[in-house]
Order: sequence, then C-alpha cells, then structure tokens
Amino acid sequence: MFQSIRAYGQSFSFLRKHGLLYFLWFPLVITALVIWGGSELTKTLTETLFEALIGWMNPDNWLPEGWDFVVDVIYWLLWVLFRILLYFAFAFVGGSVVLILMSPVLTLLSEKVAEKLGHPIPGFSLPQFFRDLLRAIGLAVRNGAIQLLLSLGCFVIGFIPVVGLAAPFLLFAINAYFYGYSLMDYSMERKQLDVRESQRYVWQHKFKTLGLGAPFALWMLVPFFGPMSSGFVALLGTVAATRVVEGEAKPKEIVKA
Repeated sequence: MFQSIRAYGQSFSFLRKHGLLYFLWFPLVITALVIWGGSELTKTLTETLFEALIGWMNPDNWLPEGWDFVVDVIYWLLWVLFRILLYFAFAFVGGSVVLILMSPVLTLLSEKVAEKLGHPIPGFSLPQFFRDLLRAIGLAVRNGAIQLLLSLGCFVIGFIPVVGLAAPFLLFAINAYFYGYSLMDYSMERKQLDVRESQRYVWQHKFKTLGLGAPFALWMLVPFFGPMSSGFVALLGTVAATRVVEGEAKPKEIVKA
C-alpha cells in the first residue's frame, strides 16, 4: 500500500524525465471546461428558477414601493444556493466525472508510460483505441454509480450511534478503492483483461488499489480547490498505477493463479 502511495511522489519526475510533461496541459484544459460548465449550469438553473418564482410570487402586486431590492436578494440567494449544491455534488461524484472526461488522455498516458518502461505496446489501432476508451468510460460510470450508492449507505450509517463513528473512515476507503480501481484499469484494458478479470485482479491487490486511490480521494476532500484541480492528481495517479501494475507479474498470470 505504501509503495503505491510513494509512486505518486515519483510520477512528476517520471513525466519530466521521459518528456511527457505536455500531458499536464490536458487537465488544465479540462479543469477550465469543468469550471466554465459548472458556472454556466448554475447560472442557467438560477435564472430559470428565479423567473419561475417571480412569475409565481408576482412581487409587483404586494411589495411596498422602494422594496425592489427584495427581488435582487431572492436572485442572489438562489445563486449562492446552486453554487453550494454544485460544490457538494462535485465533492461526491466529481472524481468519477473527471476520470470519465479524462479517459482518452489517461488511456494514452498509461500506454506511453508502459512504453517508457520497456514493455511491448500493440500497434495503434483506431477501432481498438475506441473499444478501450468505451471500456474505460463504461467502467468509470459503473464504478461511480456503485461508489455513490455505497457513499449514501455510509451517510445513513453515520446516524447510527457508535457504529456511525466508523462511517467517515469507511467512506474514505470506498472512495480510495474505486478511484484506485479506475486508475489501474487503464493497464488492465491494454492487457485485454475483461471486466471480470480486472475486478479479480484489483481485489487480489486491494491494498495496492487503496494506496493508489488514497491520494486522489484525499485531494477530493480539499474544499473547492481539490475537486476543481483533481485532473492533475488523476494524471499523476495514472502514472503511478501503470508503474505499479507493470512492475508486477502479468495480470493474466495472477488472474488464473
């Protein structure tokens, strides 16, 4: 597990040493798109609900003269509310969203890292690339859905006396496991493991999986800045996961053992 965590610290040096620092531009662009998309979404929701509320309340009929500022207060309350909701929503599912958006980049990065490590890489095939990409996106969606359901279960457990004290630790472990799983799977798909074989491999190496997902899960806990910049951590995590997986026996041998 600690080997997996240490691999994060070596990821940036690995990118610099092998001329792969240009990959850092991708999370920068995706972060900008996420911030812009979130801003536009909350703006649209605020304006839509505001217009509906004002139409229903019809304040011109009952507001005293000179109290027009109340309408502005309602708008800004809605604005703040939707941005708070956006933050909490992204804190819960933002990691999975980032992994889905970055799947094409992380798939390619994992291949480049394996190539730099001296492992044979299959020749580029556009159909195979899209199959791998769809597999990565599908797995991220699946894992994200399971992760969300288990997280809601932890939230409920949190209300149970005594037992609820374990809920935050259980929630962190769940998030770390599924994030680690997604980061490792880019290597699994390249080795043409199906989803069931990939699940078995990850479970057999659950502590390394937790170690790879823990830094990403911790970063997601940083208010505001963490979720918005998590693309960079996903990039480093993919480098770390690829190095950890490629440094062991072949997954096919482990799965069939």
